[in-house]
Amino acid sequence: MKKVLALILCLTLLCSAALAEVVYNAPGEYPIANEIVTIKILAPQDGEYSRSENLQTLELEEKLGIKIEWEIAPSGSMQDKLSTVFLRDPKDQPDIILTGVGAADRLSMIKEAELGAQGYILPLNEYLDNVSVGYAAAFEKLPGLREYITTPDGNIYSLPNVDGSLHVQYNMKLWINTTWLENLGLDMPTTTDEFYDVLKAFKEEDANGNGDPDDEIPLSAVKSGAGTQIDGFLMAPFQLTPETSKLYVDDGVVTFAPVTDGYREGLKYLNTIYEEGLLNPESFTQDKNNQVNVNEAGDVCVIGCFLAQRPGYACDLSTYPGNSKKWEQYQPLAPLTNSETGQCIAAWNPYVMYQTGMTFITSASKNPEAAFRLIDYLATEEGSIRSAYGIEGKQWRYAEEGEYGLDGEPAYITAIKNEDTNYSWTQLAGLIRDTRFTVWLTTNPDPYAEDVKPLDGRQVVLYKGSKLHEAVRQPLESVMPSLFFAEDVSSRISKLNTDVTDIQKQLMVKFIKGELDIDDDAAWADYLAQLENAGLSEYLELYQEAYDNSSFAK
Repeated sequence: MKKVLALILCLTLLCSAALAEVVYNAPGEYPIANEIVTIKILAPQDGEYSRSENLQTLELEEKLGIKIEWEIAPSGSMQDKLSTVFLRDPKDQPDIILTGVGAADRLSMIKEAELGAQGYILPLNEYLDNVSVGYAAAFEKLPGLREYITTPDGNIYSLPNVDGSLHVQYNMKLWINTTWLENLGLDMPTTTDEFYDVLKAFKEEDANGNGDPDDEIPLSAVKSGAGTQIDGFLMAPFQLTPETSKLYVDDGVVTFAPVTDGYREGLKYLNTIYEEGLLNPESFTQDKNNQVNVNEAGDVCVIGCFLAQRPGYACDLSTYPGNSKKWEQYQPLAPLTNSETGQCIAAWNPYVMYQTGMTFITSASKNPEAAFRLIDYLATEEGSIRSAYGIEGKQWRYAEEGEYGLDGEPAYITAIKNEDTNYSWTQLAGLIRDTRFTVWLTTNPDPYAEDVKPLDGRQVVLYKGSKLHEAVRQPLESVMPSLFFAEDVSSRISKLNTDVTDIQKQLMVKFIKGELDIDDDAAWADYLAQLENAGLSEYLELYQEAYDNSSFAK
């Protein structure tokens, strides 16, 4: 009888141990729990390398007290894999899905919201509010991040990657040839009137100093590309006109800039520039390659100013010996002030920093909190530095006195040249790289020094130009974010956007060229009517509804 009781007691203890829950340590303490927790991750193949043998995998297992089991999707097949993974028996599903930052593998905002609503992936709000260290800190310092990743049902299903490069937040720059300014004894223009005067001088005098006063193109643009819209930088002193969509939020109302009175005033300014031969007539039809070829054809630059995110839209940036280095003559111009009204504002898109649809915890996860703590650790400063830069002492070291970053302030990290591979997850899962990450790497703040690589030098120029925009950026509450739309609504918006944009661009060009009289009220009224016929009101209504249902309006 005693043997039977002993056996029963033993079995009871074994069952109790089997059913015991994992006991987690306080957030930010490692290892994360009182026992090793197994986490299964579905991820794309890492080229020729083994994810299980990746040095960061081994470090994470030791530091966090976890065991990672990998399920690898062959290169280029992640989307196909995701279409079947939720059809499996729950016990065979992964705990975590990591797609990497590549756009082809990430899930759309629509798909993300659908999977959450269907219960395939977990809402992470509770963990973010009570367990998070990395993302909790990110929410405090990054504008609109939490709102951006919150779906209309109020839940957060995907943890984002953050790339805080400043220059992509301020795409619409105007590059001006400072050598031409020096040749003519001109100062950097600061107002719309001063900029007009500079363009006149570029046209009428031998600005490039080659003896021919007639080969200068004062202002040029291209038909497409980052930051190239003709009604962007030059429209801002009259009417804030954000890139691409031209939408912004005015006191909670989604607004289309091209139908405002300020936009009409801006078209008058652009028409004046065009009529006086200051704007390259090829600006509406040429591409980037053509503009570069025109500017690089001779010994001197022939373009005084151009619109683009970066100098490669008018200069050859290749690094082969004998490169003209004409890009060094151009500097970003600070946003102009309207000479009449005093308006000075720069379009801003902080949401371009955030990439979603790449990091999920499945509803079948056996240890969701452990899965979350792993992902959240990668978003801490320590975890992000390790993923982005590698191993301290091998791929990077802390900066020393006398080493400076992009902003001219003391640097924080210095890269070490190293041929090692397979040492990091890089951007497989979300990292938090705020703007500091772009400035704290040791870089010579003189972009033209002999020991500075051209690419590094241009990063300095881009950063300084972006800071000029940052000083007068539009308010955060006026920025039109990306929104979650149902699939049928998204398709409708896409069509309306095409119809409205096509009409708007066609008539904008006609107003600038003078084919339509911008001063004629009847012509302006017809322009507004054509936009309405193209579906502008429905377009704005759909955006307004989505905005009102988003966390941005709450």
